[in-house]
Amino acid sequence: MHSSRAKFRINIQGRRSGKSWSAAKEIEPWLLSPNTRGWIVAPTYELADKIGRIVKEDILLKLKLPVAAKKEISGQLYYVKLAGLNSELWVKSADSPESLIGEGL
Repeated sequence: MHSSRAKFRINIQGRRSGKSWSAAKEIEPWLLSPNTRGWIVAPTYELADKIGRIVKEDILLKLKLPVAAKKEISGQLYYVKLAGLNSELWVKSADSPESLIGEGL
């Protein structure tokens, strides 16, 4: 799935099959690209945070990349901006869709 060049891709997986892990691995190359901005959005913040935890572990803890700015509450990642790359990642919820309006990604 990750190497597909198709414009649209659908990831159909069952319970406990690695959907959050796959989503995190899809995000990481973009976050490591200079001058990028992206969102992790899920129906609830708890679901988005599952993906955010994997990205946090890989990018911040394992690779130990320098961080220019970060917003965490009780260990949950809400925002990170990587120093040098100028790339940022937001973790958001679609609980209130009006909060997602106005950004050009």
